[in-house]
Amino acid sequence: MRNTILSVYQPSHLASLVPMMQSFIESATQNLDTPNEDMIFSNLSLRLATDVIGEAAFGVNFGLSKPNSVCESIKSVSSVKNGDDGDNDDEEVSDFINQHIYSTTQLKMDLSGSFSIILGLLAPILQEPFRQILKRIAGTMDRKIESINEKLSGRLDEIVKRRMEDKNRTSKNFLSLILNARESNIVSENVFSPEYISAVTYEHLLAGSATTAFTLSSIVYLVAAHLEVEKKLLQEIDEFGPTHKIPTAQDLHDSFPYLDQVSSY
Repeated sequence: MRNTILSVYQPSHLASLVPMMQSFIESATQNLDTPNEDMIFSNLSLRLATDVIGEAAFGVNFGLSKPNSVCESIKSVSSVKNGDDGDNDDEEVSDFINQHIYSTTQLKMDLSGSFSIILGLLAPILQEPFRQILKRIAGTMDRKIESINEKLSGRLDEIVKRRMEDKNRTSKNFLSLILNARESNIVSENVFSPEYISAVTYEHLLAGSATTAFTLSSIVYLVAAHLEVEKKLLQEIDEFGPTHKIPTAQDLHDSFPYLDQVSSY
């Protein structure tokens, strides 16, 4: 199983994703050009990370980081909260992503989050028993999160099923790579069952987007709090070249030593 997906994590493949990531970044930054309007950067970074991973893992452009899509997604998330799931196929992908964003943004460690998560901070052994109880009680955050996660699993199963039926898929994304290996008998179909494929693909989307968004937001927040660091960081970026110049993977490795120190810290 590991050997099947190992090529996705090879440096050469990751380097080839830089232009794709750059295109999403350029699109996302246009959301920052709106004058006299506040932007919640954590929301933007979550949509940016979800777009990148969606393309890399699913081979699908969710379009969340396009200009104005952030505001549109917030409206859609509000409809998810109210139980409006969308009844036609055209809304299926959008519905899936909005549910994913809502589920991710509810993973909070304050009093507005799930009680079982808060309890887990104080008494970890009690978290799972209380979660099992609370998810059966209407109106609790645990119940809402459980309901959204069930819908997400169902949506993802449908996406995987349709991709299985697509005989013209490429091998450039995570999901297609697994399905191609499964059909070519490189691995047993029992190893990569549809349930496993859905689980491991969603794991990449949820874990990857949440951690990446949190890291980006934290870096921006901490850098903004230290003006001398921000000034030096911007100077290094500006000295790389004109704004239209796209850095390669090698450039990112060699040309930004201070940026690397800041992000590593």
